[in-house]
Amino acid sequence: MKDNGIIEITFHGRGGQTAVTASQLLAEMTYETGFEDAIAIPIIGAERRGAPIMAFTKVSKESKIRTYDSVKHPDYIMIFDTSLLEIPRIRENIPEDVILIINSKSKLNTEYLPEKTKTYIVDATGICIEEGFMHSSGPILNIPMLGAFGKVSGYFGLDTMETVLKKAFGERKLEKNMAVANRAFDTVKELK
Repeated sequence: MKDNGIIEITFHGRGGQTAVTASQLLAEMTYETGFEDAIAIPIIGAERRGAPIMAFTKVSKESKIRTYDSVKHPDYIMIFDTSLLEIPRIRENIPEDVILIINSKSKLNTEYLPEKTKTYIVDATGICIEEGFMHSSGPILNIPMLGAFGKVSGYFGLDTMETVLKKAFGERKLEKNMAVANRAFDTVKELK
């Protein structure tokens, strides 16, 4: 958290992995739990499905957010695809004291990550495949990644996710959304 009380989150994904939607839903979930302000900042360009994309969310417990620029020193980084860590501009911009939440089913090679980084993994892809939570281009990763974020950060729980997801996607899709959210919430773990 910054001196001004703002918590900043960066999302790294690939086009079609729903990272931009995750950024927007995160803003809604934190606001729903009583945060004073929350904004999502998508970086939208000419990216195609599969191209690296970024999105940001800023949340504040104490005051209105007055800056709408991109995030330079995030408190949290969510990585939707481990191959993105091979891109130098992403890997080299991970700050020392950040909390990483990475979509990975197995232990990662952390030697290229800053020493003081806290790293958590969740098998969001595996959860989506097992639960049939897919769209035409692959797993819908936003909901399990947000479930993991809720558990790691403590900023919201599954009840808040359920409220926001019901508003966003309707009753018909709620059961499947909550199934993947619950599994991610229960299985995210810190790498030591």
